[in-house]
Amino acid sequence: MSQTHSHLFLDAIRNKPIERTPIWIMRQAGRYLPEYINLKNKAGGFMSLVTNPELACEITLQPLERFSLDSAIVFSDILVVSEMLGINLSFVENKGPMFDKTIRSERDLSSIPTAEFEVENLEYVFKTIKLLKNELDGKKPLIGFIGSPWTVATYIIEGNSSKKFTNVLKMLKENPKLLHKILDVLAEISIQYLNKQILSGIDVAMIFDTWGGLLDDEDYKEFSLLYINKIKKSLISKDIPLIYYIRDTGKKIHILKNIDIDMLGVDSSTDIGIIKKTIGNSFALQGNLDVEVLKQEEGQMRQAVENILKSYNSPSGHVFNLGTGITPDISPDKVRMLIDILADISPKYNVK
Repeated sequence: MSQTHSHLFLDAIRNKPIERTPIWIMRQAGRYLPEYINLKNKAGGFMSLVTNPELACEITLQPLERFSLDSAIVFSDILVVSEMLGINLSFVENKGPMFDKTIRSERDLSSIPTAEFEVENLEYVFKTIKLLKNELDGKKPLIGFIGSPWTVATYIIEGNSSKKFTNVLKMLKENPKLLHKILDVLAEISIQYLNKQILSGIDVAMIFDTWGGLLDDEDYKEFSLLYINKIKKSLISKDIPLIYYIRDTGKKIHILKNIDIDMLGVDSSTDIGIIKKTIGNSFALQGNLDVEVLKQEEGQMRQAVENILKSYNSPSGHVFNLGTGITPDISPDKVRMLIDILADISPKYNVK
């Protein structure tokens, strides 16, 4: 499948002239949409959607049929990569992801078939991408993604969606060699998985490092950033832009200003203008509206959008997004309002 080479979204990433600021929304295909809930209930749950290419394609396209968004993102999850290790992933209602195995010891790691990773276990993702490329027909770019090795490790070591991270932080302190071995394996499968997504036709690659901010600066460089750089260097196409997202962006920007990426996802805890001044034109920025603003009235939302654009204050190199994924309590009408406001306000910042 051939890549889409020219689009407003891609031009913004490459800091080319644009007539307005493009927008997509993290988790734009999700639980805030009634059509998503209906299809999920019919299918029998989240994994039944993810593993069915036709349904995953339909879910991916739902927000694009409703809203004037500038990119699609493959409907999947960062944790499906565990299936390359023979670890089964399931999602339990109101609890989140659960694994049938954890990796907390050398013995656990030795039981994983690391000689030959089973990328074909994720064939449903690659089929979804090919279906989407056919449906999008070059009109909108398609984002494919992985989780960072560190972030995926937090789940595979804990065994579920932990908020305390007891086991992984204990391993970091008491057995860093084992943690590096696990991260090496996760980096290798991530490279294979993301490269196969590229071969299947994605236009943009993204790495979600949701829990990178848990680490202090030195640990972040050793246990997360090291592996991000390894993945970046191993991508089979240098023409595919790479987005990197991390929470608590501002606390790591003194390190991130030198990272080799094409766009940095900025969370809502940081003024995007400060990030922009720190990085200059090194790479583009994505973000960073607080999702809570989508619960406010139009006037307040307009002011919040204006504040971000004014703070960023550059004609290109910015893709609008939330600072986190959209939540189930947001009305789709507010998403449409946000998109309309951005289309109305942004041209005066882009056309100079």
